[in-house]
Amino acid sequence: LKLQLLPSSLLLSANTCARATAFRVAASPRLFASTPANNPNPPHPRLFPEEVNIIYDSRCSVCKLEIDFLARRDSEKINVGAPRLKVTDLEGDDYDPTDPANGGVTYREGMAAIHGVTADGKVVKGVPVFSLAYSQVGLGWLFRVTTWPIVKQLVNVGYYLFAKYRTNITRGASIEKLVEQYEAKRALQREMDSDDCQVCKTKQS
Repeated sequence: LKLQLLPSSLLLSANTCARATAFRVAASPRLFASTPANNPNPPHPRLFPEEVNIIYDSRCSVCKLEIDFLARRDSEKINVGAPRLKVTDLEGDDYDPTDPANGGVTYREGMAAIHGVTADGKVVKGVPVFSLAYSQVGLGWLFRVTTWPIVKQLVNVGYYLFAKYRTNITRGASIEKLVEQYEAKRALQREMDSDDCQVCKTKQS
């Protein structure tokens, strides 16, 4: 009887080993496969080291006061050595809306409402920009109430009215007037940078 059972035991053991080996072989390609190659949606590269780029009007005293406060708290108190806020001035001579870090936000759009661009390229505007910025400096709780439906609606209406008349109050001119002046300034700058600029040639001669 023992002689008859022995072959069956060996067969069972061999079968078990074969299954285990097959499992390891089948699993091996997954274990050693390159994750990026099999990922149909690889993560977007960061546009900048910070978490969000705030695009603002530095010639607006109210705007500048708030942005300066956030920037100081970010770099000097909360995120020392690794700031999470990047600030970009719409009125800067080097402002370029085509820069990916600026999310395609034009001067007109930036004047009409504050904009923010996250490190992965998402563009936000209006009240959510403040909520995002304040959360980066440990003050997100201040804007938590703005997520409540009724409060959110009231805050959005309030900001819309402020944004609509902001430049009239803080800069003494309408958005349309400022955009007109900005475009004229840019056109003159492009002309001066051109090789065919008669003014430049006159100055050189």
